[in-house]
Amino acid sequence: MKFIELPADWAGESSAFIEGAILAANFATEPLKPEAWLSTVVSDYTQAQESWVVEHLHAQYALLKTNQYALLTLLDDNQELAADFAEGFMTVWPVVEGQWQGKALSDGTERMLQALLTTLMLAMDEEQTHAQMRDAGFEQLPTYADLAPQLDAMVNEVAMAADEMMVGHQSQTVNPFKGVGRNDACLREWE
Repeated sequence: MKFIELPADWAGESSAFIEGAILAANFATEPLKPEAWLSTVVSDYTQAQESWVVEHLHAQYALLKTNQYALLTLLDDNQELAADFAEGFMTVWPVVEGQWQGKALSDGTERMLQALLTTLMLAMDEEQTHAQMRDAGFEQLPTYADLAPQLDAMVNEVAMAADEMMVGHQSQTVNPFKGVGRNDACLREWE
């Protein structure tokens, strides 16, 4: 697993930045077209650029869906990569955040989302985040180093919650055999 591969002639943001932006897009709880968020990441993007970003979005989603997205491995304990990744995520998050508002979240999901956002803010600028937390009345301030080891768990929990909100419990709510119990006689005659 690795960050998105950028074309050789790429002159835009880093691959870590774009990876973070794609992760935020994968946290959408409703269908989200690339043009709704990609322009915040890549100004004047081409159809080819949209194609490889969307291809990576799907690949990242597949890893998230199977709980194999290992962000800590990608970041490799590199603070600069973490800051770029967080900045990319936070660039797209405002587009996705509106979808989360008003949704009924479990307490655990809400805490994980808050922890993830806090961790990413700390990765971008720990001093400024601490100042904002002090202004909000917090006395015990976490550091990025404190929260980073749990980053994979946070990402996977939030990704699963987003996916559940996107597809819902459709597999459980659409049951053509709802009125049939396991002890009911079979109506089909075997030939």
